Amino acid sequence: MVAKVSEIKAASILVPQKTGSLATGYDFSLNPYAGCAFRCSYCYVPKFPNGKHHFSEWGEWVEAKINAPQLIQKERLKVFGSRIFFGSATDPYQYIELKYRLTRYCLKELLKYKPKKLTLHTRSHLVFEDIELLKTFGNILSIGISITTDDENIAREFEPGAPSIARRLELLAQLHKAGIKTHVSMAPLLPCNSERLVNLISPYTKCAWIGQMNYLEINNRPDLLQKYSDFFTRQNYQATIKTIQSLLTHPENYDG
Repeated sequence: MVAKVSEIKAASILVPQKTGSLATGYDFSLNPYAGCAFRCSYCYVPKFPNGKHHFSEWGEWVEAKINAPQLIQKERLKVFGSRIFFGSATDPYQYIELKYRLTRYCLKELLKYKPKKLTLHTRSHLVFEDIELLKTFGNILSIGISITTDDENIAREFEPGAPSIARRLELLAQLHKAGIKTHVSMAPLLPCNSERLVNLISPYTKCAWIGQMNYLEINNRPDLLQKYSDFFTRQNYQATIKTIQSLLTHPENYDG
C-alpha cells in the first residue's frame, strides 16, 4: 500500500505541551509531517480528532508541511532554551523524507536557535543520512529508536510499512558509535522473547521506555490482538515487562 501524499502549509509548527505524557518533560512538540506511511496498527495518533481523515484510514495518507522550516525561523524565540520532542505524532524519517527533507531542514533551523533539550523519535534507518548534522547538537540531543519486538515476523504484522528490526538495530549501533545519546522505545511492547530483545539492544543502550498496548478502540488490526491474545493477557504482559525491566539498567514505564 502506498500512502497518498499531499503538500500543506501549516499555521504553526511548535505545539505547546501543557497536558499529556510529554508535558512534564517538554515545552513543545514538532512534527514536519502529518500522518505516517509506516502504518503501525497500534498507533495512538488517530485517537485525536482529524477533520479530514477517519482513524481507519491511518497509514493511507501523509501531509508534508512544506513551510515547517520557515515556521521554526518565524517562531525562533520559542526555540531558545526550550525542550522539544521531535516526532510525537509522525515518524520524521518516513520514506518521503527522501523527497522533502523537511526533518533535515527543521533540524538545521533548530541548531541555529539553541534549544535546551531535543528528543527525536523514529523507527527509520534514514537517520543515517543526517548523523553528521545530529552530532552537532551534542549532549542536548537524544534519539529514541522504536524497537518493539525481537521477531521480524511480528514486526511485519503490526508495523507493515516500517523498516525491519535489523535495520533499526543497525541504526542504534551506528548512533552509539557516533556518540549520540540513544534510548529504545518498546511502546507498545509486542510479542517477543524478552531476554533476546534485551540482549539485542543492551550493547548500545541500557535505557528503554516500556509501554502497553493502549487505545484498542482505534487499533486497526484487532485480528492480531486476538491472534496473540495469550501474550496480551494482563498477567503475562506485566510479567514480560517486569522481566525486561529487571534486565535493563534504566527501564521506565511509559503510558504512551
